[in-house]
Amino acid sequence: MYGLDEIVARLEALIGQPHVSEEYIRFRIDLLKAQWAVRLAMAQTAQSIPRPSPTRRAATDQRQPELPMPRPAIEPDTIPFDRGLLQSVFSAICRSAAQRGRKAEDMQRLAAAVEADPALLQALAGTAAFGPDMEALEQQARALRVSVDVLLFVGRALAAPFVAEAARRVATTRSGGSIPQETGGRCGICGSLPSFAQLRREDGRRILHCGLCGTTWEFTRLACPWCETADREALNVLRLSEGDPRWIETCESCGGYIKTVDERKLPLGETIIPVVEESATLHLDLLAEREGYIRRIPYVLSG
Repeated sequence: MYGLDEIVARLEALIGQPHVSEEYIRFRIDLLKAQWAVRLAMAQTAQSIPRPSPTRRAATDQRQPELPMPRPAIEPDTIPFDRGLLQSVFSAICRSAAQRGRKAEDMQRLAAAVEADPALLQALAGTAAFGPDMEALEQQARALRVSVDVLLFVGRALAAPFVAEAARRVATTRSGGSIPQETGGRCGICGSLPSFAQLRREDGRRILHCGLCGTTWEFTRLACPWCETADREALNVLRLSEGDPRWIETCESCGGYIKTVDERKLPLGETIIPVVEESATLHLDLLAEREGYIRRIPYVLSG
């Protein structure tokens, strides 16, 4: 776990680099600070460790093939989404979006809806975080006249510090505080799809990163983490240059993609901070979308 000051410094170091938007970096820093404040507040409380529900399963992303998967350790109705803390993160998002000019009209409409119905934040966090339930988000987006991508990002950003803190508490109950390696494409702790992949420096193994709770797990190198196909004819790579340590891995079977960073190609001593990787590689998302691949699950965790 990196400290807040170190993450902010690494984010600020991106400013001025090719393909990097300063306004986006400033927005991520604002969000980061708000999320850290929530996690600090939660860490200081005596809330019980969430336990799996015996009946409730996480909703399935309606745009992805439905696959059998193990029950995650954390499920929606185990997360104590505190309305006041949700509001603090939402207010920070609204302020920063207004200052940075990011989706201003959508955020104004969403803010008006929240003012009329404060319980909307809790519903949005639960709907966007687990699965996510894209059908429900699309219906809500039409009703509110906002982009579904805005709802997905905001909802997951609201939920992330709560889910991450729950994941930390689950980890502390397990042997040595470690989380077992998973074999599927979804996070074994919160059930989320991964946000990006890393090829580990020491052995080149593929590590997936959950952008909601922060869990990492090993996954087979030649398979799609979204639909889990191992058909090599369906798996392709998009990259800007051959020597670039960052690229996109695409899947023709489900139309999904995932950004990948090869740690072996980074300078010795340079470590990966997921939110920094996410912020530095938005141009790869644009490249994938231009080629017609499905927008992936955004990285919203504060670290």
